Amino acid sequence: MSTNCKSHRSFEVSKVLGSGDNGMAMDVRCIEPQHPQPTKRYALKVCFNFGLSSRRAQGAFVNEYREHSTIANHPHILQFMCEFFAEIDNSIRVHLPEFVQQSSIVHLQDGSMRNRKTQFFVLERLDISLEHFLKLEYRPPTIIPHRLVAMIVSQVGSALLHLERHRVAHRDIKLDNILVELNPDHHNEEEPNSLPIKRCVVSDFGTACTLGPDLKDVMAIGPGGNVLSTVWGNQVHIAPELHSALGHAILAQQSSPKTLSQLGVEIDYSGQPVFELGVLAFEIVLGTTPIDDYPANVTDRTTGAVGYNDSEIARIPTDRLSVEQASMLQRMVSCDPSRRPSLEAVLSFFDPHQEYRLA
Repeated sequence: MSTNCKSHRSFEVSKVLGSGDNGMAMDVRCIEPQHPQPTKRYALKVCFNFGLSSRRAQGAFVNEYREHSTIANHPHILQFMCEFFAEIDNSIRVHLPEFVQQSSIVHLQDGSMRNRKTQFFVLERLDISLEHFLKLEYRPPTIIPHRLVAMIVSQVGSALLHLERHRVAHRDIKLDNILVELNPDHHNEEEPNSLPIKRCVVSDFGTACTLGPDLKDVMAIGPGGNVLSTVWGNQVHIAPELHSALGHAILAQQSSPKTLSQLGVEIDYSGQPVFELGVLAFEIVLGTTPIDDYPANVTDRTTGAVGYNDSEIARIPTDRLSVEQASMLQRMVSCDPSRRPSLEAVLSFFDPHQEYRLA
C-alpha cells in the first residue's frame, strides 16, 4: 500500500460491502499513480464515531488497529494495510446509512456546515463472511461436508495459535468475523474433490487485547460494578472461567456500595482460544451453540459463577461428524479448561485431507 494513501480520496469506491452499528465497509481500489497494483481490490472501513470530538473520535477505534497492525502477517489473519483519520465528504457520505448521514455534518452557529472527521481502515478484501456463506450454501437441513468442517477449524485454529504465540486475545470470534476466500475451481470437473472455500481469515480486532507472558490480563471494575476496561464481544464464545472471574468481581463491587476504589480482576485466557474455536465449530455443524442459552442459562446469580456438566453439551449426530470428531469438539467446549485439548492437538487432529468414517 502506498504511503500516500492517507485519505479516502486515494481510493475509488465500487460498492458497499456491508454496514453495522459501528461502521461500514466498501469495496475500493487505490488510484494513486504510483500504486503497484491498480486493479487490486481492498476493503475500506469507515468508522461511525461522528458524535465525538475530534480527539476522542480519533481514539475511539484505536484498539482495532493497535492490536491488528502489530501482529506479524499470517495467511489466516486479515491483512491490515493502513489507517488514517480524515473528513467525511459527499463522495463517502452518499454511501452512508441514513441513520448516520446527518451526524457526519457539523452545523455551525453562523449557518454554515463542515464535515466531521472519522477513522478509516484499509484492509485485505475477501469474498464473503463465513456466516453469509453458510446461509447461502448449507442452510439446514443441508449437511456441511466433514472435510470442509476440518478445513475451517484447522485454518481458524492456526490463526488463534498465531495470536496466542504473540500474546493477543481476539475476544470476539464468531461466524460473522471469519471471512472466506471462495475457491474458483470448486465446480471444475477436473477438481471433483475440491472444497468451496479456499481460505478462511480471522477479522475484526475491535475488542482484542494484549496479554502478559502468562496469557493473563487485568480488567478494571469500577465502583458499583461497572466494567471500565474494553470488554469482550460475543458472550457466547467466551469460556466459562472468564465469565466466572468477571462475574464474581462485579458482584463483589456491587455488594460494597460505599467503595470508591477500582477493583482489578485477573483474567486467564489460556483456555479461551480452544473454547471459542469449539463453539464456532458447533455453530458450523449444528447451526447452534453447544450449551442452550449460554451463558445466561448456566450463571449462578448469587456468585457470578458460570458452570455446566459436560453431559449438558449438545450431541452431534453421527451423520454430521465421525464419533472421533464429535468427541473432540465436545472436549473443546468442556466447562473444565484442564479437560480441553491444546490448540496444537486440535490442529493435529483436524486434518482436512484425512477421511473419517461416518456411522
